[in-house]
Amino acid sequence: MIFKNIAQSYSDSEAFLHDLLIGNRALNLHAYIVEHGNLNDILAADKPQHVLDVGCGGGQLAIHLKETYPQLQLTGIDLSASQISRARTRARKSGIQIRFEAADAQDLPFPDAHFDVVYSFGSAKHWPDPLKGFSECWRVLKPGGELLVADATSDATREQVENFYDISQFPRIFKKPIVAILIARMFRKARSLETYRQIAETIHMPAGTVRQLPSMPAFVFRTRKP
Repeated sequence: MIFKNIAQSYSDSEAFLHDLLIGNRALNLHAYIVEHGNLNDILAADKPQHVLDVGCGGGQLAIHLKETYPQLQLTGIDLSASQISRARTRARKSGIQIRFEAADAQDLPFPDAHFDVVYSFGSAKHWPDPLKGFSECWRVLKPGGELLVADATSDATREQVENFYDISQFPRIFKKPIVAILIARMFRKARSLETYRQIAETIHMPAGTVRQLPSMPAFVFRTRKP
């Protein structure tokens, strides 16, 4: 998970550990991002919307969103076939209809202008070529569609990482050592906020697309496609 080259996909064993230890706790982070990314009103709109979850992992967030906003037509993709298998099993047990597919964020298997909303939480740091990944997210988004992508940045302060830990609701007894590991193995190896700003400019996204997420060690891409 956080013990190898960050710009690589998880192995099956790492995917299993991520799903077991982090998957459900990450819902707390997702709720924070959706709120501060101002996505609640968009997801709650009383109309059918095609929504893509890029890097869906074990499907916990997609399932939660479908339960909360049943009008959404959700698709989740992940590079890990084992995670997609877990996501499909979870959805089936929950009686939830979501399309889950094994696919590469840098080569999305969807036509241009296909989705009303594209989001990705915690996946972008693993894209070997983030420009390709963001270009693909932008390509499959409809004009007028909403993009929300959030992930770690190397600009993170210790205070922000501690806040990240608290929002995740991990056991406080392990906070000091785990925060130190997160800083050294994940955040310092992530990309800078400026890198993402340059990507947005290269793709000709609207000005102000990239910003620091409040009180968090993360960037957020939040914009509407012209």
